[in-house]
Amino acid sequence: GLIHKSSFSEGHSFLATYKKHIGSVNHIEWSPFSPDVFLSCSRDETVQMWKQGRPVMTFKSIHQGPVFFVKWSPNCSTLFGVVKEDQVELWDLILSTLFPTIVHHAEPGVRLTSLLFARGTDCVLVGDSKGQVTVYKLRNFRVCKSTQVKLLYMK
Repeated sequence: GLIHKSSFSEGHSFLATYKKHIGSVNHIEWSPFSPDVFLSCSRDETVQMWKQGRPVMTFKSIHQGPVFFVKWSPNCSTLFGVVKEDQVELWDLILSTLFPTIVHHAEPGVRLTSLLFARGTDCVLVGDSKGQVTVYKLRNFRVCKSTQVKLLYMK
């Protein structure tokens, strides 16, 4: 559950250690909009937002399961996505900090592995354990100006 900050020039010593998660940390993602903000996700089923090394917000879905991957949108500073084993969640912090805006479940027997926001579009790409990538178009979703949001499956 620890995150260590280190420097290549400092050798093997840690510059700082951050603790908030109670399970192993699976992924860290720096904000493309602010150099001192990052997200971390963990087996403890949470996503933590950090600013200057201090935890500022915790996100936990009502849908149980460890969070394996987190990704900021390159288009919107308040939008990020998370990958759990059997679902993907999109969080729009303008709409809610308590609940994900979108939850999309995987097909039975398919494990989700990665997520990528397409730059300059309303598309999200989701990879799975079968080696497939599915492209989703966010319908009724304007970057940073969301109303009713739905996922439209594209083949």
